[in-house]
Amino acid sequence: MDTELITTLVSLLAGGLLLYLAITITRDNFENRLNRVTGSMLFFAGLAPLFLALGSIVQQPEAGVTTLPDSPLYQLHTIWELFFPTLLLFAMLFPVDRLREFKQSRLRTLVFVPQIMHLIIMLFFGNINRMLAMVELDPSREGFTTIVLKPFSYLFTGVLLLIGFIRSYEQVIFDVVNLLYVGIAVYFLETGSRYLREPRLLNQTRTVLWGTRLALGLYSAAVVMVHLFSKEIAPQYIAATQLGSVVAGVAIFGYAIIRHQFLDVQLVFRQSFIYTIAMAILVGGYVVMGMQAKEMLTPLFGARAELVSYVFLIFVLLLFQPISSWLDNLIRSMFIRTRTDYRAIIERFSRQVISVFDPHQLRQTIEETLKTALLVENVYFVLYDDSVGEYTLLPDELSSHRVIIDRDDLMLRGINLLDAPTHYSLLNEYEESSKLAELLKERKVKLILTMKDAQHLLGFLAVTQKAAGYRYSAEDFNLLGVLSNQMVTALTNARLYVESLERLRLQEEVNMARQIQLDLLPSSPPDLPCSVICASSIPSRTVGGDFYDFVPTRDGKRMGIVIADASGKGMPAALMMAQIQAMIRSEVSNGTPIPTMMSNMNQQVTHSTSAEKYVTLFYGELDKETGTFEFANAGHNYPVLVRENGQIELLEAGGPIIGAFSFVSYTSASVQLRPKDLLFFFTDGLSEAMDAQGTEYGEERIRKFVSERRNEAPNAIMQMILDDVRTHDPSQPPQDDTTIIALKMHDHPGVLR
Repeated sequence: MDTELITTLVSLLAGGLLLYLAITITRDNFENRLNRVTGSMLFFAGLAPLFLALGSIVQQPEAGVTTLPDSPLYQLHTIWELFFPTLLLFAMLFPVDRLREFKQSRLRTLVFVPQIMHLIIMLFFGNINRMLAMVELDPSREGFTTIVLKPFSYLFTGVLLLIGFIRSYEQVIFDVVNLLYVGIAVYFLETGSRYLREPRLLNQTRTVLWGTRLALGLYSAAVVMVHLFSKEIAPQYIAATQLGSVVAGVAIFGYAIIRHQFLDVQLVFRQSFIYTIAMAILVGGYVVMGMQAKEMLTPLFGARAELVSYVFLIFVLLLFQPISSWLDNLIRSMFIRTRTDYRAIIERFSRQVISVFDPHQLRQTIEETLKTALLVENVYFVLYDDSVGEYTLLPDELSSHRVIIDRDDLMLRGINLLDAPTHYSLLNEYEESSKLAELLKERKVKLILTMKDAQHLLGFLAVTQKAAGYRYSAEDFNLLGVLSNQMVTALTNARLYVESLERLRLQEEVNMARQIQLDLLPSSPPDLPCSVICASSIPSRTVGGDFYDFVPTRDGKRMGIVIADASGKGMPAALMMAQIQAMIRSEVSNGTPIPTMMSNMNQQVTHSTSAEKYVTLFYGELDKETGTFEFANAGHNYPVLVRENGQIELLEAGGPIIGAFSFVSYTSASVQLRPKDLLFFFTDGLSEAMDAQGTEYGEERIRKFVSERRNEAPNAIMQMILDDVRTHDPSQPPQDDTTIIALKMHDHPGVLR
């Protein structure tokens, strides 16, 4: 196969692919100016190799016949030079739209003037000498008409001489003009790429830039060779260089579209383009084999080569379909299944969000996916905030604080009606007096993407326009619809995870508080010579504020007994009881009288805690020698004193609860304990235990119970009343902490004075 034939075939193939690319890009989004300009640029670029191929195909003219280069029709080939002004417009639109702020939009058509002039000159000014003869006046004639027409004759003659000069050197002049266009276009492309931050768009620009540099570099080299080294370099090398620039342009633009989704061409068009290329390569290979089969087989089969070549071609044709499928799948796996394949995007997004439970990280994943997959410039989140019970616009580059949206906002109501991704411009009827509408307009929002579960609007995404002016296609809307459903699932999982973490944190706090409370309680009751003491504290499912302690006085003659119940639950109650224990031990160690001790504690608790924090507390000191029991009751359940004969006395003296009122005073009282007397202390967990009907166990029942069993041992009385309460209220664990102290004086009268 000769070089000329190969050049012709390659030129036809390259030109055809360029025209196909131009049609594909324009048809994909005709409304987008960038697509139209790019399509026009590739269309005019495709005309060049096609004209080159046609020039080779047209046979040399016979002698005496007008040659093709001399015909006006041949000069139409210069129309391909419109590629250069369209290249300049493309560079002014991509990757940064420099024409957006250009107010005199019609002036941009001036970039076509040089090439149109070239076309006109080549079409209509082929015979300058004949035109000069037509405008030349007969010098032999004198008269009015000659005098009037003479200036016009001189003017037309000058213009025609200038056009003749340009036509004489048209190749040099317009090659220089075209190279100037190339230089300016490359400058715009280079400087525009410096403003890009989005990786995918940056990859697109870099690929296009490299292709443009290569193609235009080869074209420039061909121009230089034509004008400076045409005598030293064979024409086929110059033609190969020109053809190389075209092939490089086709390859790079095709690669940018398929691999990096240049111009956001839809998947269906990219697949169609790949299939076309694959079939062109395969069919081209078959054509070459068909043409060369006989020649290749002749050395082996001699005269039978022709017959063998037929068999070979039949065998190869049988393999056409399998090879076609394999080639198509190979190219798809290499180019289509990329980060820009929407099915791959959905699969990858699903894998990412299924394991993300941190709301902040989830928002980052969503934002990154939309910016990478769709080239979205900005994404704003409006989500329902449980802490305030309202929808909030999360912080962004315009506001470092979240903005709470009024639930009655008209735009919010309009968005709540949406079930699919919607253009924001379609919601203009909800903009009246809407603060949300002002915020969205300020952020130049283009799309609203709601996130709804079965019953509620969890929030929505406000999406701006795409980078480089790309539009949102039908594929994008389908992708956004699928992603929004996955976002709903992810947000719900994240919310449940946060709630589970909160429950775990609260449980840990409860466990810690319970441990603090248990550490505050004495390991065992003290051994007293005059009495037997038993104590029990049963915690409920949460940590309450029950507390009891035994504190010996500084002189060792008396034993302090304290039982208390702090308001609230959990860690705050446990810490308050730790504070009360420290204060009591400090006051007892200092020998402070009981009323003063109670007042001091009340002042400290009142000043150090809020009004809703208080403690009911009973404190008494038992003289181990005399049996005298001095006490003060700060709003606690009245301890029951059961005499030997069953008489009941309540230890009521004291004052109000501790922590509720400042500067209150307390009084104390004393009772003389005698042998076999029983003192029974308890907290409200015992008296307020309820049965299924809501009936409290009650203090009267407690008094009667301990009175009837006063002759039993203290531990037996304590266990029996606990069993009775559990019968009354079988809930397990109990609804409230239940604390009991039972003190029974010895029955030997010699112990006491």
